Amino acid sequence: MPVNVAIVGPAGAGKTTLFNALTSGRGADGVGMVDIPDGRLTRLAEAVKPAKTTPAQVRVEDSPPGSRAQRVAFARQADVLLKVARCFGPDPDPAAELEEFALDLVLADLASVEKRLEIVAKEARAGKKDAQAETEVLTAAKQHLDAGQQLRTLQFEPDQRAMLAGIFPVTLKPAVYVANAAEELLPGGAEPAAKVKRLADAEGAPSITLSARLEAELAELDPAEQAEMRAGYGIDESGLGRIARAVWETGGLITYFTAGEPEVRAWPCERDSPAPVAASKIHTDFEKHFIRAEVTSVDELVAAGSMEALRAAGKLRVEGREYRVKDGDVIFFRIGR
Repeated sequence: MPVNVAIVGPAGAGKTTLFNALTSGRGADGVGMVDIPDGRLTRLAEAVKPAKTTPAQVRVEDSPPGSRAQRVAFARQADVLLKVARCFGPDPDPAAELEEFALDLVLADLASVEKRLEIVAKEARAGKKDAQAETEVLTAAKQHLDAGQQLRTLQFEPDQRAMLAGIFPVTLKPAVYVANAAEELLPGGAEPAAKVKRLADAEGAPSITLSARLEAELAELDPAEQAEMRAGYGIDESGLGRIARAVWETGGLITYFTAGEPEVRAWPCERDSPAPVAASKIHTDFEKHFIRAEVTSVDELVAAGSMEALRAAGKLRVEGREYRVKDGDVIFFRIGR
């Protein structure tokens, strides 16, 4: 399944314009699949010359109109939230607008926590195992939310986060902040974008400054024209490229590659995944029938020209089930039946 990114934020922030820019106008009904640019994939394809090259993808969804409850339900379905702030037009106040939007999410999570606390209290009285531990986690979450803080800023151990998973807390989801600035304020976005960055920094979240309208215009040009126009604004990378890196970073993702004559492909994968779990991104059966992984790097494969050449030279590392896949690994999985 591709990574699911939801574009959210206050009304009038330019969410749909950003959606159209990221999807190059090819989205339908507010949903679009977006190819992630990666120079390593290009290098592999040039070296291996496969019949097909497939980049990693994310599924981007535009925030639908509707009630607060509908907006919260939309955000709950995402893997990563793209929070867009208005840093253009008359009297932009992005920090205040983002905080007001965040309060809706906080209140939704608070209601879920309080409801779950009622249920767990009954389970604790009945002597259910782990009910007390869950009560402690929920109580800490409630106190944090009561103070108007998002759960993302509260430290949890992995087992504590797992206890919260059943209520699908939206403020625990990783987020990327986007300061949607006026073109004349690029590349830095001036004070409005600085306010967004301070808000993001306080949460430990990445922030990006761009003009969604400019990115939408650039998406209609060929690459050479895009680069020339970006240079005029002091921008050296596409908005999509910067957002993709931020989504990977905050979402805890890496990219590994498979490379052969039929296809060179980039695969998103959770950071520190064991090799069998990474293999399951290709096919779910691969995890169960995993035998070993033959691993190299992009640089080594580009120099050799093929996995077969590296194998013949004895230069492929053989890794077992405990191997943690790293960003940039090129892997051939040996799978049994």
